[in-house]
Amino acid sequence: MIKTLILGLGSPGFADERMGLDVARGLHTALSDPNIDIIETPASGIDLLGVVAGYRKVVIVDCVQGGDGDIGELRRLGLEDLELVGGRVSEYGTEYRAMVEIPGLDDASMPQEISVYAIEMGTSAVRSTEMLEMVREAVPRLVEQIVREEFSDRMPERDWI
Repeated sequence: MIKTLILGLGSPGFADERMGLDVARGLHTALSDPNIDIIETPASGIDLLGVVAGYRKVVIVDCVQGGDGDIGELRRLGLEDLELVGGRVSEYGTEYRAMVEIPGLDDASMPQEISVYAIEMGTSAVRSTEMLEMVREAVPRLVEQIVREEFSDRMPERDWI
């Protein structure tokens, strides 16, 4: 079985920026598989190389302020998409690519599959302790999307709302 890491990124002090943490908590509830580790961590200052080493598959969850989508819109990003998106996810794009492309790394210990999921925050997102309703409503939808797209082969048949 493939060892998988779900990495929920966020800032617990600001409501809309903590949505990656909230999605990770929702995935804790939805997934009970000993081959899936779920980590919630602040988005800044994380050593991604150290965290993802040893996993074959990594699913990263964060917010994005791309400005080209509606607030609360669900986004699935591949590594090739990250340079097209503004905000924090784009900043991490360099690190994600570095995980795969740094010469001399033991390829056997690095992830072979990386997915990035995000909820669009819009360009006018404000730092607040209260989450925007559109973002709050998007959190369970993103949990469902991730389970359906990434882990449907590990889940019993389930009708999603």
